[in-house]
Amino acid sequence: MITFSRSQLIGVEFPENDTARFHGIQDDHIYAMEIEMDVRISDGVIIAVRGWMKRYTTPVCPQAVGLLQNAVGISLREKGWMDRVFREVGRKGCEHFAELINECGRCLDQSRLTRELKRSFREDPSVNLPGAAGEWLRNHPEREGSSLVVAS
Repeated sequence: MITFSRSQLIGVEFPENDTARFHGIQDDHIYAMEIEMDVRISDGVIIAVRGWMKRYTTPVCPQAVGLLQNAVGISLREKGWMDRVFREVGRKGCEHFAELINECGRCLDQSRLTRELKRSFREDPSVNLPGAAGEWLRNHPEREGSSLVVAS
C-alpha cells in the first residue's frame, strides 16, 4: 500500500531565441508548489524566477517565495551550481523550491537538444534524428557534465 507519493513535472518553452522558460510543479499529499524560471541559453544564467506556494504546512512556507530571487544570477554552467541553489534557496527558504529549480536546470540541455531536433525535422522530415542529435552534442561542449552523451 502506498502511503506517500510525490510528483514533479518539468516543462519548457522558448519565448525568445535565447530564453528557455521552465515550468516546474511539485505535488504530494502535504505540499503543492510551482515555479516559472527563465534561463538565458547562451550562458545558462537564471534571469527570472517566480513561484507559488499552493499547499503548505506552516505560515512560514509562503515567505520562501521571495527567497527564490536568490537564484537569479546563478549560471547553470558554473561548477557546483546545484549546491549553490540548495544553499541560497533551500537552506534560507524552502528545500522543495530548490529541488524544483535544480530539476528545471538539469533539463536545460535536453530541452535545447529537443528544440533543435524539432527544428531539423520540420525543415527535413527525412532527417536522421540520432545522427542530428550526435552532431548537436559534439558541437555543444558547454553541455559537458550533463547527462547527455554522444553514442559511439
